Order: sequence, then structure tokens, then C-alpha cells
Amino acid sequence: MAQPPQSEAARRQAESAKRLVTISHILGWGGLGVLFLGSAAIGILTHSGGAAAITAGVGGISAVAGAIVGQVGRGMQGRVI
Repeated sequence: MAQPPQSEAARRQAESAKRLVTISHILGWGGLGVLFLGSAAIGILTHSGGAAAITAGVGGISAVAGAIVGQVGRGMQGRVI
């Protein structure tokens, strides 16, 4: 099915939305990896619960930021969950 031609502004907004969704995947999945795997590795390697907790906190913040950025990008695409 052919789509009508998009204006330049609509095309730029679609590109920005796609970029935001991609960034959200990186932040979200990367944050979860750091939260679970990274914090365990840091805790084992440094024998420090504090370092593991800080690493887990950074991973959690990254995952939440990724979720927020993803919703903004999906909203720009018109497909808010």
C-alpha cells in the first residue's frame, strides 16, 4: 500500500522518534545488564557491597531513563503503550 508523501518536518520527526526508541533500547537493556550482571561482577571482584550497590543503582537509573525515553519516542510515533 502506497503512503502519501511526508513533509520534511514529518520526516525529521519520524527520524527523531526512531532514534529515541533506539536509544531507549540501549539504555534499558544496558541498564538491566549493569543492574544484574555488572553489580554482581563488581561485588565479586572488589569484595565490596557498597560498590555493588552503587553499580546496581546506576543500572537501575539507566533502565528507568531508557523506559522514559522510549515512551517519549513511541509517543512521537503515535504508538504510546
